[in-house]
Amino acid sequence: MTQLYALTGQMAELAAMCDTDDEGLKQAIQDTMAGIQGEFEVKADNIVMLRLNIEGDISAIDAEIDRLNELKRIKANSVTAITDYLRRNMDAANIKTIKRPLFTISLVTGKEKVVVDNEQAVPDELTSVVTKIAPDKNAIAAKLKAIREHNEAVRKRMATGEDCEDELIREPSWAHLERGDSSIRIK
Repeated sequence: MTQLYALTGQMAELAAMCDTDDEGLKQAIQDTMAGIQGEFEVKADNIVMLRLNIEGDISAIDAEIDRLNELKRIKANSVTAITDYLRRNMDAANIKTIKRPLFTISLVTGKEKVVVDNEQAVPDELTSVVTKIAPDKNAIAAKLKAIREHNEAVRKRMATGEDCEDELIREPSWAHLERGDSSIRIK
């Protein structure tokens, strides 16, 4: 069975040979291309089926990840609960250190932490300002598209002989539009 890339190469070669005046040869090339296209479609169908199988695997993996994350959360809560249980009992019994052959358990006094009760009442010298500046890519895309459309309209007018080159808008050097990879849509 022929690989998809080989079929693609054959289609390109035949398409290049299609520019001929010989009607018999042209018909033979078109018939061959139709046969290759049928084979190509079967390959594409198989690729889509493989893709669907892999997507099913991905869904199963996602479900397993969710299950394992829940198990991890439960185990972490258990560790926190038994640690807190030991801490509370050591504190109540006034036991500061327990030495064992494998490890030493110490009850350490907690670190002081600040709890702000009213943020508006904190003096300015004790506050910090956090500002995040990020480019608005949607606004930039709209601006770049508007410039492109305007310039295309001006170039069409220039092609008809109109002297309007001064109306062209210079494209910015700080951003540009770039087309992403094409994608496959399956319905």
